[in-house]
Amino acid sequence: MQKFGLLLVVCAVLASGAATAQAGGTSLQALVEQQEALRAQLTDGIDGVTPRQVRRIDKAQGEFFAIVKGKQALDELSIEEKIRVENALETINAQVAKTRFAADDQQVCWREAQVGSKMTVSRCASQKELEDETQSARDYMSKPRICVGVCG
Repeated sequence: MQKFGLLLVVCAVLASGAATAQAGGTSLQALVEQQEALRAQLTDGIDGVTPRQVRRIDKAQGEFFAIVKGKQALDELSIEEKIRVENALETINAQVAKTRFAADDQQVCWREAQVGSKMTVSRCASQKELEDETQSARDYMSKPRICVGVCG
């Protein structure tokens, strides 16, 4: 029961940490400390977290620690690194929350080129929105291009 209460505290810290890090309110050192504390808890074992979730969290934390290694502040990260850190934190948060709803609400960011320009922009959406957009594009591409007979 004590581990479950600790898990709830970790979830709250991770959720607030990811949100304030995006707003620039949390120091990089605080994020590193949160992730180290979570890693220690996962090593000891947390009730309700499956081995698969532990592997996903470990992978995301590995990426997080690789990106922030040697950095002292969030400002030292490039925009691509900030996006990768945000994605890693969102993945960890979704796995710790361990619900399908949390996984669908996981924020995913990426860089993409604007049509007709060499400029790239950052785009963010929930995992569910990204999946819906992808399916919509696939549906559009699967429609026939040549109309024979009745089309609609």
